[in-house]
Amino acid sequence: MKKTRISLLFFLLASVNTAFPQTEDITKQFNEAYRAFQSLNQEGKPEESLEFAKTALDLAQSLFDEKSETMAALSYNYALNLMDAGQQRESAREFSKTVEIYTQVFGRDSDSLASVYFDEGRANAGLNARKSTRSFQRGINIIGDIYGTSSLNFADINLQAGIILSEEANLAIAERFFERALNIYENEFGTDNLYTALANYHLGKYHFMNANVSISDTFLSEAITGLESLQSEDDVGQALLVAARGLFGQLNEVKAVRDEYLREVARNNEEVARINTEMRRSSQPSRPSSIAQPSQSQQ
Repeated sequence: MKKTRISLLFFLLASVNTAFPQTEDITKQFNEAYRAFQSLNQEGKPEESLEFAKTALDLAQSLFDEKSETMAALSYNYALNLMDAGQQRESAREFSKTVEIYTQVFGRDSDSLASVYFDEGRANAGLNARKSTRSFQRGINIIGDIYGTSSLNFADINLQAGIILSEEANLAIAERFFERALNIYENEFGTDNLYTALANYHLGKYHFMNANVSISDTFLSEAITGLESLQSEDDVGQALLVAARGLFGQLNEVKAVRDEYLREVARNNEEVARINTEMRRSSQPSRPSSIAQPSQSQQ
């Protein structure tokens, strides 16, 4: 999922002091670097644009206040660009800086900061599950405070976080995120809705990946029933229906593999118990045939 870059057109030169030739030169370099970054990024070339994004960010430090919206936007753009270029670790480090800037500029309870936390969670998803979960949860908490924990905004961010955490790290907390979203979608739209079906599908997929066959069956069945009742020709709905049916069709195979695994575990446990019993029996000391009598001198 790519995020739209924050446009800096209305920031450029707005707060730059051009009274000195040196400042004018830096301003010119900054504008050239940012325009090159923006052009390459729009062409879908994040790797090529990365150099210019970094140059623009470095030059901006001598032109703008470090707590300005401009610096916040530049840091955010650079962190996103690193992620698009596949440099997750560097992106995660940059997002930690972006969080600090956004906190200072927009405050701790802004939806702008929530968006940064969410992307920080994305950057850390394949690197550090604990940090990723923490970032997602912070973003979710902010959205809950702003829009309410029964809002569609709250459902959407929970669903998106759950998808990332389940697919990147198969974390158990993803189930809780999915369930929050499902409850809100069901209350808002009922069962015959694309969003409700999407949440049911991802819960079914999560339990499928963890071989919880009966639970997966329930959620996938709900997703399929809801999508079939919509009779939608929409590409998204059709793709989701095909995916749900595909997983549902594999449940018997998963059950067979799981049952065979459990039988093998049971056989191994029985064998270990038998070996332990034999070892205990063989290690018991034999009783002496007679007890020595004390000598006459000891009596």
